[in-house]
Amino acid sequence: MATVSDTKAQIRSELRRWRRGLPDDELKRRSDVICEALIAFSVKVNPSVVMVYEPVRGEPLMDTFRCWLTANEITVVVPEQEPDPQTPDLVVVPGVAFTADGQRLGQGGGWYDRFLLGIGALTQTIGVCFSEQIRGELPSEDHDVSVHHVISG
Repeated sequence: MATVSDTKAQIRSELRRWRRGLPDDELKRRSDVICEALIAFSVKVNPSVVMVYEPVRGEPLMDTFRCWLTANEITVVVPEQEPDPQTPDLVVVPGVAFTADGQRLGQGGGWYDRFLLGIGALTQTIGVCFSEQIRGELPSEDHDVSVHHVISG
C-alpha cells in the first residue's frame, strides 16, 4: 500500500511533467487570466503589502499582477526576502496541486507550510494554479497548511 509521501511524490511527478510541457504562449495567456482574478480580488480586500512568489518553470507567471501592484503603490515582498509572516495582508501561494477548498500540495520542502503558520489572523491566502492542477482530494499530513482561496486558469 502506498504511503502518503509516496502518493504526494507521484502527484508531484505527474503534474511537474505536465507543467513543463505547457507551451510558453499558453502559459502566458493562462497566467494573465489568473493575474486578472488576483487583481479583482485585491481590489476587494485592498491590501497594503502582498507577498508574491518568483515562479519556477510551469508555475503561473505573476508579471501582470506585480505590475498592477506596483502601479497601485502596493508593497510587494517575495519569499526570497524571508519576510516577517505578520507583514503581508495577502499571500499568493504557488502549488503543484490544490483542492477547491484550499488544500495544497507544494514542492515538498515545507517552506510555505511553515510560513503560513505564522501569518496574521486577517491575512488572506490565495493558491494559484492551472485548472488541470485542481484535484478532488489530495493526500494530507498534519503539517500541511491550507489556503483560504484558490484561483485557477
